[in-house]
Amino acid sequence: MSRNCVSVWLLIYFCVISVISSTSCISPKSATYFNNLPDSTKIQLEELEPPPFAVQVNDVLDIAIGGENEKTVQYISQYFTAGASGMQAIVDIDGNIELPKIGKIKVAGLSKEAVRDTIADAYKEYLVDPLVSVKFGNFPFSVMGEVKSPGNFNVPSEKVNIFQAVTQAGDLTQYAVRENVKIIREVNGQRKILSLNLNDKSILNSPNYYINRYDIIYAEAKSVKLTTENVQRTLTYVGAVSSVLAFVVVLLRL
Repeated sequence: MSRNCVSVWLLIYFCVISVISSTSCISPKSATYFNNLPDSTKIQLEELEPPPFAVQVNDVLDIAIGGENEKTVQYISQYFTAGASGMQAIVDIDGNIELPKIGKIKVAGLSKEAVRDTIADAYKEYLVDPLVSVKFGNFPFSVMGEVKSPGNFNVPSEKVNIFQAVTQAGDLTQYAVRENVKIIREVNGQRKILSLNLNDKSILNSPNYYINRYDIIYAEAKSVKLTTENVQRTLTYVGAVSSVLAFVVVLLRL
């Protein structure tokens, strides 16, 4: 009787092992980026430019202002927070920034070039031929799902591609569905969801190769992960029960 019990549990144990082996196999091709690239030492890709970004609420703008009236420039500059390339202004909830001597101006929805021209026009009253430079001082985005270190990220750059973004999160795991990575994008209240196939070489020439500020990148898990986790939990339970039964068998033999 005892030997029969042990035999049954051993059979169950090895069956579970077989299930794990058959369900946890992941094709190397499915875990490889743009795996349909041709075998070549040099591949010429199309020239890509990042999409034009419009200024949004909470953006940090690096602003540099110059002109012939040095005292006025110094007066203006002292009211800004020091930034990497000059002064910084944060776009408030109403889409405005506040400028010394000028007051608030609406910048949300404008390109950085349009913001530059707007600021230059505003200071013509105080500066002769004002020189203005405007750059984005932040590039926030989020990466979640099947990545090694999900989280919110903010890099000092104006250009970030999808692979740089997932690298910030430690790269995708082996269980990530690389053929269907989602990007949730919102621009001035308008939201949309994009689907990217990182296994296909076409991503390298896609207009969505570069991400937008505030993008949320989501990598879903393959179904094999859930199956494997369920089987592993079952295996743990079977192993525990087997140990108890083996202990009981030893006691019965005493």
